[in-house]
Amino acid sequence: MRSIVLLLAAGLVLPGATPAVAADKWFLMARHGECAEVSSLKRKVPDLGEVRDPVAFAALMRAKGHQVTTSDLPVPKGKAQEVKVPAAELFLVFVTAEACQAPPQRPAT
Repeated sequence: MRSIVLLLAAGLVLPGATPAVAADKWFLMARHGECAEVSSLKRKVPDLGEVRDPVAFAALMRAKGHQVTTSDLPVPKGKAQEVKVPAAELFLVFVTAEACQAPPQRPAT
């Protein structure tokens, strides 16, 4: 995890990612357009740490040895990026606040 943070802090970007990705506030999109904090992934990925965007999440999963695919998705407002980690059964859509249809929901504690 520390090496991932160092790579991101050094400004190194994964292939196919845009440098602006990490600068935006990202959420996870649910099936009906509502959004949740990225930290809600800690239920499925307990060692998520401070991951808050699709690029960092993909890097974490690759560091754990998983095959990861990412792709930009077209949305009317904001940005959206799909991240698939089949071996971990994770098929996620990360979106910026502009792409959310409902206000973000905080994870239950």
